[in-house]
Amino acid sequence: MSKQRDEKLYIKVFRELRDYILRHNLKPGDLIPTEMELCDKLGVSRNVLREAIKAMELMGIVTSRPGRGTAVCPFSLDFIFQNVLLSTADDSEKAILEMLNIRKKIELGYMHEVFRVLNYEHIRNLRENFDRFKERQENHLYTLDADHDFHMAMFAPLGNNTLITLLEAIWQVDAIFRPEEKLLFKPETIAEHEAILRALEEHNEEAFFAAMLSHFSMGKYAPAAGKPSLHISAAD
Repeated sequence: MSKQRDEKLYIKVFRELRDYILRHNLKPGDLIPTEMELCDKLGVSRNVLREAIKAMELMGIVTSRPGRGTAVCPFSLDFIFQNVLLSTADDSEKAILEMLNIRKKIELGYMHEVFRVLNYEHIRNLRENFDRFKERQENHLYTLDADHDFHMAMFAPLGNNTLITLLEAIWQVDAIFRPEEKLLFKPETIAEHEAILRALEEHNEEAFFAAMLSHFSMGKYAPAAGKPSLHISAAD
C-alpha cells in the first residue's frame, strides 16, 4: 500500500470514527469501541486506526484513559471548526490551498488590529517563539509547530477566541497533509518571519504591513497559476 493511500485511509477512518460518535449520540465520557472491535468493523490495521485516533486526540475529540479505553471529550467550538474543515478538505490539494487562502485573508485583515494591540511583553514573547523556530529550521527539524506558535502568538493578544479557534483548525488540517514538506529547510521562511518581528520591535507600522504582505505572497500562500491573487494593501 502506498504512502498516499495510507494517508487517505487514515483520514477515511478518522471521518468514520467521528460519524460513529455523532450517529450514536455519544456524550462526554462515553467510550468508543475497542481497537479490536473497530479494526474488525472498519477492516483496517491497528496502525491505521491508531493514527486516526491520535489525530482525534490532537483535535480534542477523544482522550485515552489507561485501563478503560478511549472516551469522548466535552463538546467544544474547536470540534466544530476542525471537523468541518477536515471534511471539506477531502484529501485534495485544492481544498488545502483554499483553507490557506482563508488564513491568509484573515491574518492580513487583522494585521492592523495586531499592530495596535501588541505591547512590549507580547513582542518579547514573539522573539522567543521566533528563536525556537529559527533553531528548528537550522537543525532541519519539524517546523510547522514552531511556525504555528509564532503566528498564534501574534493573534492571541486580540482576545478573539472564535478567531483563534478558526485559525487553530486551519493549522491542524494543514499539519495532516504533506507532513514531509514541513521537514524541508527553507531559509526564506526565516527571513520572512524575522522581517515581521523586526518591524514590530521597531514599532514600524509600514514595515510590518509590508513584511506581512510579502510573507503571504510566497511559498504555499502564493496563488496558483491562472488563479487571481489576493490584493490587500497596507492602506486597506
